[in-house]
Amino acid sequence: MCSLEVKALTGGYDKQEVFNNLNLVIPKGKFIALTGPNGSGKSTLLKFFYKELVPTTGAVYIDGKDVSSLKQKELARNLGFVPQNGRIDYDFSVLEAVEMGRYAYSGHDEEGTVEQAMQDCDILHLARKRVTELSGGEMQRVLLARSLCQNGSVLLLDEPVNHLDVKHQRTIMNLLKRLVEKNLSVICVLHDLLLVQVYSDETILMKKGEIFANGPTESVICHDNLKEVYAIEAHKVHDPSLGRDLWMPTWC
Repeated sequence: MCSLEVKALTGGYDKQEVFNNLNLVIPKGKFIALTGPNGSGKSTLLKFFYKELVPTTGAVYIDGKDVSSLKQKELARNLGFVPQNGRIDYDFSVLEAVEMGRYAYSGHDEEGTVEQAMQDCDILHLARKRVTELSGGEMQRVLLARSLCQNGSVLLLDEPVNHLDVKHQRTIMNLLKRLVEKNLSVICVLHDLLLVQVYSDETILMKKGEIFANGPTESVICHDNLKEVYAIEAHKVHDPSLGRDLWMPTWC
């Protein structure tokens, strides 16, 4: 069963059409990496998912429902979004910032969703701290908890570990993996091919507004695909902690 489906999507920006008759089916309950060179259409595709952009023709469906037919609150109850380099410009407490995720439910939280989301993201101890005092890694976890409060079946993330150190990257990525284990569909734009290979179940590899390859990550990330899409050579390196080989760029 699919969580998101793109049918014959054509569209982009006012002066630039990014996609032409794009078709894509994204399975439910998987960690999906969306990767490819700069300008390949990764972040733009997310914008069609959460209705910032509207197709010229074609449609996007979430759990069988046409996204264009959903009002904003209904869409928010189905789908959460964590932006790249997200921030909150007002001096809210962490608790107040996370509670914003209940907007789709008019603020009601009878089931303790806010507390559970904060627990999942390990930020309960930050509840009274002001968001203006947070580190980058803490802020990402707050934004993620806010999205989880929407109780959607799909979570979109655009470069969620951008500018974070290795420790905080691992914290965020491990958290996302645990959410998938709870049957959430995670669709994550990533540039780092190592993170793609370590964490994702399936990968969508994009090139110039088209799906170049799509399927299990170990099949998509390979020498020939990396050479064709990125114009680089790559070699295998065995990771003993994972017990498998990973493709690494050849730097010379």
